[in-house]
Amino acid sequence: MESLQPRSSPDDYRVFSRSLDCKVRSRHHAEYASWHGSAAWNGRRFERYPEYIIRAASVSDVVHTVFFARSHGLSIGIKGTGHSYAGCFLQQDGILLDLSLLNELEIAPDRNLAIAGPGVTSAQLTHALSPWGLAFPTGHGGSVGLGGFLLGGGLGINCDAWGGMSAFNLIAVDVVTADGEILHADEHQNSELLWAARGAGPCLFFVVTKFYLRCWPAPAAITNCTYGVDAERLASAMAALSEPQVDSRLQTMFVLDHADGDGAAALLSVTAFCDHAAEAARLQRELRSRLSPWTQTQAQAEQPVDFAAIYRQTEAMMHSRRYRADNVLTDGAAQTAQILLEHLRQRPSRSTRALVIPRPAHDYPDAAFSVSGRFFVSTYAQWNDERDDESNRVWLKSLYDALEPSSNGCYINEFDLEERSRSIARCYSSRAWMRLRSLRARYDADGVFHDPAHTGRVRHDDS
Repeated sequence: MESLQPRSSPDDYRVFSRSLDCKVRSRHHAEYASWHGSAAWNGRRFERYPEYIIRAASVSDVVHTVFFARSHGLSIGIKGTGHSYAGCFLQQDGILLDLSLLNELEIAPDRNLAIAGPGVTSAQLTHALSPWGLAFPTGHGGSVGLGGFLLGGGLGINCDAWGGMSAFNLIAVDVVTADGEILHADEHQNSELLWAARGAGPCLFFVVTKFYLRCWPAPAAITNCTYGVDAERLASAMAALSEPQVDSRLQTMFVLDHADGDGAAALLSVTAFCDHAAEAARLQRELRSRLSPWTQTQAQAEQPVDFAAIYRQTEAMMHSRRYRADNVLTDGAAQTAQILLEHLRQRPSRSTRALVIPRPAHDYPDAAFSVSGRFFVSTYAQWNDERDDESNRVWLKSLYDALEPSSNGCYINEFDLEERSRSIARCYSSRAWMRLRSLRARYDADGVFHDPAHTGRVRHDDS
């Protein structure tokens, strides 16, 4: 099927733009190039050009945009803060609906509730919750917007202890449907829309304009230790940390960027989230004893941290100008460790690194997010020179081609939609995928919202 082509006239566009509270730029506007260039955070020049870019300032703008798209056969791509590695919100022709200005935030401390617009960032939410002694499992980067993060499931800070995935703290949403209708969805009304909002990600078939978030008492004592792990012991250390006996208040993460045979193959970061310093110290001490057969001397002694420090650490890891990412969820420690170490030794850029996050078993609620595995394995290819785009693309694809046969599925938020859009169903259980497709057919039969599973609308010629 060919991409949808715009069928609006200049007069239609002028009438539409006057109906909005916000600014809109067509491809013929002098500012279009700068708006398009700033849409993605990661410096990539995505060669997909929407006919219109709309920076919504109100829910009314969203509704008007849906009606305009519907009446003129235009497909809408939805952007929050633009942190998609693949720039999946940028599609040829159609409309880019930018929600980053919808960043109103209300805290109801008596109900442990935050009500946030899709443009609210992780750091903004944490800052607003702090005076009330509350916290939320935000993204690990402070500039990551809540909208895209939550809608893809959200592998957030301390989320093992707070619901398993951040999206399961989403108790309600306000949405605009493909018919332009404004609905509230929770477990009692329009519940299938809440089901989809918990993990459908870019496959979603409506716009979320407000999130209702269950918040948690903020941990008073957060501490971090870092250990070195050599290549021979990596698989054993991974297996030990994926066991259900590991306390859910311990967040563990292997960072692999030293796979050259000189020293540790990985660094293991262990963060404890507790109410008291003594409890955090006890958890760190017990885990240190358990890991002693597989870890080297501490690379960094136990020290207090907070959410802001976690944001800084994450952002320090992403220091290049160009990025791609991909991931799998898997149960196989030995095979995963072997494949990662082999491929990382051949990586085109020394700045590229992989993360392995042990994921103890969770019983997730029924939701669009529906994949699981003992290990979340994600790789962030990063480099500076545009001339190296192809070598990094080929290398990343080769790594995940090798990991795929032993994997259970993928996490949609860091899935390589540029390279593997035809495999997007792997980001969901078969049952959840069938339900998601059925709901899309019912709620958006005319294709108002971009469908990344529709290969006829996906282009792979990005530079």
